[in-house]
Amino acid sequence: MKYKHFFKVGRTVAVSMVALLCSFILFSEFSYLPANADEDIVVQIVAHRGYSGQYPENTLSAFAGAYAAGAKTVEFDVRKTKDGQLVIFHDDTLEKFTGDNSTIADHTYEELLQIDAGRWFGREYSMERIPTLDQTLDLLSTTNMRIFCELKNIGDDPEFASQVYQKCAEYGVLDRVIFLSFNYDYLNAIKELDPAQPIMVLASFGKSNLPSRYPAEYYGVNMKTLTPKTIRAIHDAGSKVYTYTPETKGQMLSLQRLGVDGVITDYADISML
Repeated sequence: MKYKHFFKVGRTVAVSMVALLCSFILFSEFSYLPANADEDIVVQIVAHRGYSGQYPENTLSAFAGAYAAGAKTVEFDVRKTKDGQLVIFHDDTLEKFTGDNSTIADHTYEELLQIDAGRWFGREYSMERIPTLDQTLDLLSTTNMRIFCELKNIGDDPEFASQVYQKCAEYGVLDRVIFLSFNYDYLNAIKELDPAQPIMVLASFGKSNLPSRYPAEYYGVNMKTLTPKTIRAIHDAGSKVYTYTPETKGQMLSLQRLGVDGVITDYADISML
């Protein structure tokens, strides 16, 4: 009898653990559910750091490649150099290019020009350089693409947001720019300059109180934490929800079914998936 009871308890615990595990997998991996390959992707596609699936990220080649692939929207990241130049760069350090842990802020732009920004991706891109915001906007101003301009968190710099805003104004692209950041202070600074300028709050965790805590026209949420409740909350607030960074057609279709308005992906040409 003692062993029979132990067996029943053990089996109950095992079944419960399996059920719990299955629930966890279903919840955390919703974007990996099987998708109908014939279904169309109709949500907005945003070329993440340019066409970074086929070109070195955040380079002029990646932006030109995104346009050539038919992307309607391109995303890039802005930082500031030691001598105050606004440049396009994502990572916290230059390790990918130089092997050391120095940062963009540790170097002048002239020093950064000595760095090969493309060879890590492929020999054919070995002449790429880290572009300035001026060079990037000059290129994109000749296209009709929308621009997702992310302000990287560079710390307490009261002029950073206004400098990026003024550059976009200088190149006449403000009417197609959305400013993004994980740093809400930067986005507030944009709103102080121009209350009508749309902003996107970036969030690693898709909590449903995002719209009430951080009012914005757009939200960019990590796809692994995005839930239907959060999407409903954002839509109920009259805003739109984008998610990053799906890299397969199945993921994109699952997110589309979930109700997102757009996806930020490395593949500007989804036919390549």
